[in-house]
Amino acid sequence: MSVRSGILAMVAQGPTYGYLLRAEFDRRTGTAWPLNVGQVYKALETLERDGLVSKSDQTDAAGHVFYEITAAGQAAVADWLGNAESSAQPSRNDVAIKIAIAATLPGVDVSGVIRTQRQAAIRHLQQLTRASSAAVPTTGDELGRQLVIDAILFDAETEVRWLDHVAARIAAAARAGLTLDVPLDSTPPRRGRPAGSGRTTKDDAND
Repeated sequence: MSVRSGILAMVAQGPTYGYLLRAEFDRRTGTAWPLNVGQVYKALETLERDGLVSKSDQTDAAGHVFYEITAAGQAAVADWLGNAESSAQPSRNDVAIKIAIAATLPGVDVSGVIRTQRQAAIRHLQQLTRASSAAVPTTGDELGRQLVIDAILFDAETEVRWLDHVAARIAAAARAGLTLDVPLDSTPPRRGRPAGSGRTTKDDAND
């Protein structure tokens, strides 16, 4: 949703087209989460369908079709900027899934899995720290890229802390004599999601 809303907010600055929007997205946020032009045009199609943008009569020499914002689109941008992003449905965490499953498989050195992941996380954190402190932003787009780097840096710091917490939790479970190996359950599952699993996430819908 943030990508689509960000594209809409940039269209609000004036008529533009997909290739320019992709370049603007990268210029303002850096290349940590690059978009391809297909994603941009798909977002524009959705925004047009929802009545938030419309095709302009303007074209350029290359035949690019320009989009412009509608009154409903202006209201949607104001709503996006004026309200907090929902964090009720967090993104699926591949590292957490890997370690959770590794911890329950027989014959797996889960401590080694955690150690390998932590070493990689530390290297990533060091790279981000160097990038974050490399230069003081002097323009607005440089500041935007810096803010994205900082967000990723904070996530990397959190991953290292979480891995330390996981190692301590598994060690405590071992000391308490907890059997970590979980055998496969051959009982046919009921239809639908397990009880207490919560709402379907965006990732589930895409599986």
